[in-house]
Amino acid sequence: MAVAVASRAFVFAVAVASNLIFGVSARCVQGCGSPQIPFFNLFSRWDAEYYADIAVNGYVSVIAPKWEFFPLYPILIGIFGRLLSSGSLLGLHLAVYVAGFAISNLAFLASVHLFYILSARTTENMKTALQSAVLLSIYPAGVFLSAVYSESLFLLLMVGSLLCWLEGKRIRSGVLGFLAGLTRPVGVLLTVPYVYDALTNSSIRRSARAYLSIAIITAGYLGFMAYSQIMTGTPFANFAAERLYWGVSMNVSDIWMMARKVIFEHPSIVPYFFLGIGGVCASLVTARTKAERAVGIFSVCLLVSYLVTPIISFPRYTITLLPIYWALSRLCLRPWVRGLIYVIFLILLTIGTALFVNWYSFY
Repeated sequence: MAVAVASRAFVFAVAVASNLIFGVSARCVQGCGSPQIPFFNLFSRWDAEYYADIAVNGYVSVIAPKWEFFPLYPILIGIFGRLLSSGSLLGLHLAVYVAGFAISNLAFLASVHLFYILSARTTENMKTALQSAVLLSIYPAGVFLSAVYSESLFLLLMVGSLLCWLEGKRIRSGVLGFLAGLTRPVGVLLTVPYVYDALTNSSIRRSARAYLSIAIITAGYLGFMAYSQIMTGTPFANFAAERLYWGVSMNVSDIWMMARKVIFEHPSIVPYFFLGIGGVCASLVTARTKAERAVGIFSVCLLVSYLVTPIISFPRYTITLLPIYWALSRLCLRPWVRGLIYVIFLILLTIGTALFVNWYSFY
């Protein structure tokens, strides 16, 4: 936890310093939608505007960009933003950004704590668990874990659900998975460990509780689809928004061409492909427990879903690929390797933070 807190101090210092030294991108000199509130505006870039808009105004009855974003995080920042606004001089619009920043950072700290426990029980190695938690704390895309984005909340719910699954607390795991499915669409993939259990353990396959957990997790995603149907007349408003406003396509040729274009224009995302793909594959190969294999298969499903979405966002998506940290932690047994990984992570974290807070293409 000391490293986790120190990592946030590092991110905050880099954000402020880089903004003072370099300033915002030329295309955003006049402002690109961030709230006019010092410091907090640095972590309210890009998609933060959509979350704040949903928190204040809700969804609309036509296909609009905000349908790309799932509701739990906006609901939370809306509730706490209204509480903050009622007890201070902040207007509601500014208060939801402050609330979002607070929720993201608190969820990050809780995620590190739970991930340490999950790693210890999954890998059955305390040193691996400790190194994994440290690596999560200083992960290169870590600016998103402090930003007004749903990354921290989803990470917390995902890790919590997996930990409860591992401990046999199936209903609790299902409820957390349900909430994860209301935070991001890939939350529905938390059913994968249950399917893996059912395929590899006949006693679990005959247990109704396992299938109840799957149903609960799936209900989060289906619930948002039902709400979409009521509001827009189609349960697929999320997919329609992705296609219309972000150019998401399920055509393999289109995905490949778009990926090539984005990687060529934004080489800063290249290291994350090595981290994401390499880390997940390495963990699967070196997995020493059934639980680690199950989480590895779950992460493969996450990885595939991330590769068919806009590649520009791949860096922040890789945060949730938990096997990355386990694979790298096993390389940290040698002090010089550990030091090298730390240095590389901190350099990339500095670059990513500076790009994000100054409105460069890192979102």
